Amino acid sequence: MKSKSRQYAHAGIYTRLLICILTVSMLMSVFPFFVSGAETQEKMPSGISRSEVESTIKSCWDEHEGTAAGMAVSVFDKNGIIYTDTFGYADKEKNIPLEEDSVLDWGSVTKTLIWVSAMQLKEQGKLDLNRDIRDYLPEGFLTHLSFDTPITMLHLMNHTAGFDQILYEMETPDKDEIISLGDYLKKYQPTQSFEPGTTVAYSNWGAALAGYIIECISGEPFSDYVHKNIFEPLGMNNTALKADLSDNPQVAEKRRELQGYTREGYSAGDCYRYIILYPAGMCTSDINDFTTYARALAAPETKLFKNKETYQEMITTTTYIGDSDIPSNCHGFWRSMFGDNVAGHSGNTSSCTSELDFDITTGTGMVVMTNQIGESQFCSGMVKSIMGEPSADRHDGVNGNIISLPAIMTGPFKFMSVVSVAEVTEEMFAESDYAYVRQTTDKVDKLSTAGMDFLVVSDGDMAAMYIPIALWSAALIFALIGLAVKLIRLIVRKIKKNDNIIPLGKWSTVSSLLIVFSILLLYICVQSFSDTAMWSIDAYRIWSVCYLVLALGAAVAAVIGCIRIFKESMTVKRRIYNCVAVLMTAAVIYNIVYWQLYAFWLV
Repeated sequence: MKSKSRQYAHAGIYTRLLICILTVSMLMSVFPFFVSGAETQEKMPSGISRSEVESTIKSCWDEHEGTAAGMAVSVFDKNGIIYTDTFGYADKEKNIPLEEDSVLDWGSVTKTLIWVSAMQLKEQGKLDLNRDIRDYLPEGFLTHLSFDTPITMLHLMNHTAGFDQILYEMETPDKDEIISLGDYLKKYQPTQSFEPGTTVAYSNWGAALAGYIIECISGEPFSDYVHKNIFEPLGMNNTALKADLSDNPQVAEKRRELQGYTREGYSAGDCYRYIILYPAGMCTSDINDFTTYARALAAPETKLFKNKETYQEMITTTTYIGDSDIPSNCHGFWRSMFGDNVAGHSGNTSSCTSELDFDITTGTGMVVMTNQIGESQFCSGMVKSIMGEPSADRHDGVNGNIISLPAIMTGPFKFMSVVSVAEVTEEMFAESDYAYVRQTTDKVDKLSTAGMDFLVVSDGDMAAMYIPIALWSAALIFALIGLAVKLIRLIVRKIKKNDNIIPLGKWSTVSSLLIVFSILLLYICVQSFSDTAMWSIDAYRIWSVCYLVLALGAAVAAVIGCIRIFKESMTVKRRIYNCVAVLMTAAVIYNIVYWQLYAFWLV
């Protein structure tokens, strides 16, 4: 017979066992709830699970491998790296694989270093984002401003300073042609065609100007500031920034192994360029450093700032798409390109394309680097499969013509704006993933989308743009026919030795030559822009002065022609010909004046 104490002990064991069974049963009953919650946390911004990331990326590579060159990719969240890998070749012809330590260009992602630096100086009380930037620049530094409205650092961050596009000498294949950032910005200044704060016109020059302001405030070269305040705190030892990459010789040496390719995967030849405006796009690193930087941008508790409030301010929206509530920019980081909570930046150079994006709510992010020019399958399509697509809810279409900004709206290269004109219809916008917002004010009529504004061109403006071109074309045809006829006549005179044939007409010959020369000058200029070895700015100024002289010469020729028509006796046929010649000469003058080809001081 058992004692009572042992009976009580057994009873306690049974009781505890029963409690354990009941507890396990309860946990099993709610287990699906915990699993469901875990799966929700495992989702990427696009909705796919973490476990699908690798297969999604490899599937994309397999699909486009035939036209690809090399790609490095990394996906991460606030806890660490989810997936990273490299694919393809750094140089297909030399069979050099793209590996983890291969370095590629960031392109315009480099601009985010400027914006982070600006937020750091703002945090230290050294920079007011809403203050006139002339207060930070040397006296009289900006010489081409057209508006009284001050330009602020926030305008530069948002690309709303109103600057025209700049086309010349931003980059060079010759290291010896690199000049200092301040000297370049002082010498090559674009025209300001829009009032600050009214229009998004992406500006490499404006971003580089912001980098120079960092120099002026910090008292040290921009590259030195970034190394000290961004690269070193983050441990980014495989990154270079200066125009010639001399701030990291190891990276400069490694960069020589990389070959650039076209979108179709063909070699782009000797396409490497030194970007003189280096804060706008010269940074070069391996995928690990690029990822380290991206993770720092995605983390509120980042080493980039001393105060969490600075980070929160950085990811706060600073511009919206048109007059909508759809975010467009947050202190230099673009929004509404991918998922609704994703911020980031893309980049292109003469050799590479890159992408950096992060979700501002979850800290999930992704970076991609390729050695293809204008690549989109990986840096856009694949990123969307991970980071999601924007849920556009406005599609204000336009039936008519638009000019993509930035463009050149003023000065001798105004004629280049014709290249930016595109005809669009509302149907083209209806099924778009992106928001398009039409906004018409007394200052500007524009179509806005994420990262870019388009200038809406009225029928009257289109007529004003193409009528001069049509007249110039007619003048060229008239001049060529006239010169051909004169040449034939000259040959006939020489053969027949007959001086009684109608004279050649010296005035009309000179007029025709002026017309042909005006078109030849334009052709030479266009060819120079398509050539990698572009002219110097002094050569462009000489070219513009030639147009000034040409306009004056054509004006004199037109006056002489008018005098001859009314003063001299001639046949009706000859008089009609001379009248047409005067009108064609006037058409050349009209084009030179309309396109401001003579304005050498605006080069």
